[in-house]
Amino acid sequence: MANDEIAKRYAGAIYNIAKSSDSVNEVREVLNILMENYEESEEFRKILEDPLKKFSKKEKFLEKSFNHTSKEALGVIKYIVKKQRLSLIGEIKDYFLKLYYEENNKLPVTAIFAKELSEKQREQLVQKLEKKYNKKIVLNVKVDKEIIGGGILKIGNEVINGSIKNQIEEIKKNF
Repeated sequence: MANDEIAKRYAGAIYNIAKSSDSVNEVREVLNILMENYEESEEFRKILEDPLKKFSKKEKFLEKSFNHTSKEALGVIKYIVKKQRLSLIGEIKDYFLKLYYEENNKLPVTAIFAKELSEKQREQLVQKLEKKYNKKIVLNVKVDKEIIGGGILKIGNEVINGSIKNQIEEIKKNF
């Protein structure tokens, strides 16, 4: 079975558990933290992926690391580690979020601009996108000075590139 399918199955099961225990937001946050720790901390990865370390030691490490979370959220993390699916945490989190967004009629949008947007600009962008897509917009704004001006919107698989850098590249192609 492909890793993609495995991640989907885990995300679905985790989402159902989180939903039934009314802890979707907490599990979502814990998955984010787990993924960040896994990607950024070599020590964290070594401890949890060491095949010679007994699960009980890994479990104690997780309990210490995630002592601020609920029993349900901690149980999800322990399950992922026990089943040796930690390397799929990014994909599991992404599918979990996809299920969450679909169920709550939300649409994640990544907006990349040359400079930070004002609060008014953010609100206007969100309003236009909500009207166009008829969903609640979850806006993630990033700043990339290399695009010179304008912006890039990533909405699902759709990319709307209105950056000046892109327009200059298009002009170069035509000449």
